[in-house]
Amino acid sequence: MSRSPRLVRHLSDSVTFTAIGEKNFRLRVPLLKSPSHLGHHSSRGNRRTNEDRYSAAVMDLDSPVFAFGVYDGHGGSQCSTFLRDHLAKVIEEAGSLVDDDTARQELIRNYAKNIGGYWKRWYKHRNENLKRMQESTPQVQKLANLSCADDLMSRLPLAFLQTDYRFFNEDDNASGSTCSAVFLHTLTGGNYFERNSVSKLTVAHVGDTRAILVDRNGFAHALTSPHHPSNPMEARRLRKYAANFFMTDSFGEERFVSLANTRAFGDLGFKQMGVTAEPDVSQYIIGDASAIKKLLSPEEVKSCTVGGQGGDESFLVLCTDGVSNEITDQEIADIVMANYNLRGSHKATPQFCAEEVVRFVDYVGGDDNSTCMVIRLGGWGSWPVVDRTGSLRQERLNAYTPRDRG
Repeated sequence: MSRSPRLVRHLSDSVTFTAIGEKNFRLRVPLLKSPSHLGHHSSRGNRRTNEDRYSAAVMDLDSPVFAFGVYDGHGGSQCSTFLRDHLAKVIEEAGSLVDDDTARQELIRNYAKNIGGYWKRWYKHRNENLKRMQESTPQVQKLANLSCADDLMSRLPLAFLQTDYRFFNEDDNASGSTCSAVFLHTLTGGNYFERNSVSKLTVAHVGDTRAILVDRNGFAHALTSPHHPSNPMEARRLRKYAANFFMTDSFGEERFVSLANTRAFGDLGFKQMGVTAEPDVSQYIIGDASAIKKLLSPEEVKSCTVGGQGGDESFLVLCTDGVSNEITDQEIADIVMANYNLRGSHKATPQFCAEEVVRFVDYVGGDDNSTCMVIRLGGWGSWPVVDRTGSLRQERLNAYTPRDRG
């Protein structure tokens, strides 16, 4: 994707399909109303309100980039709603931050000047930190036989910080939100969910929401790690630039001040202590295994695909901690696959399966807001007919004690 400025960008919430056997007939469908390709469901659990939000969009970069995100709000839904409505658009328009050093410097200077604390110290080492943001995470830029260069590794951290700073200017800016987002664009034509395509998957993550990829064998791979005080990388970051605000609660869990998450959007009162919206960003090659084998060397397959599996991935899951705190990644994957195996492709769409994940969490006693997105990939439905966590889920169901959810 080139970095040349464009005067007009058009964020879309729809995907265009070509009817089978009808090359001249094209149908435009909103992403959130395409149940056979994208599933999404959310529940308030035992809370009075649901502060979770999610989004799906197609960004207009040099080529279309599909963007999916889940946002787990806390202290109100204002921040998670702001992210749902604005994050993808800010990313789309962040070319000036990538290309213009003056714009980057101004953004960080605003943090240092108007928030202070941690950000003043961060600003003193801004060149080192900006370089680290681009180089410290796995990325796929140069492959011998596949052109896949883009600016997302630079664009996403800067756009996340820009979005966070814009939220501070909102009248009601006391709330916060975590975020996990994935971005998909094809490298060989077609759409990312088609079996013969090869795509780049980019993951950006802040907090303890979760992104999971399920490979062709049905195994779940976590693409994110929670930003908690117990995370060694987070502890090093905060102790380098922030005062010692760590504490241990009555349950023995280490917390950063009164927060469980050390990275989040919003949370203005904690920003000067080191809470940041800077995401962890990683990139992978996914798609048709035979095409990947032809285009990538064995070493590239091992280093650039999830788990070194080399393609034919089944689906992606994005979820809030209301789901991931109750059941494991593999259980989430198995709920999706077991429903498909039992009910078939017509009934068990990604939409149906996302609903079943959240229903299961609610049924086994989940109290928190819970949200799940299921994103179909090219290997959808081709996994082995095996349920690795069926007995564990049955134990959870047997142990469930009904409660009044009020």
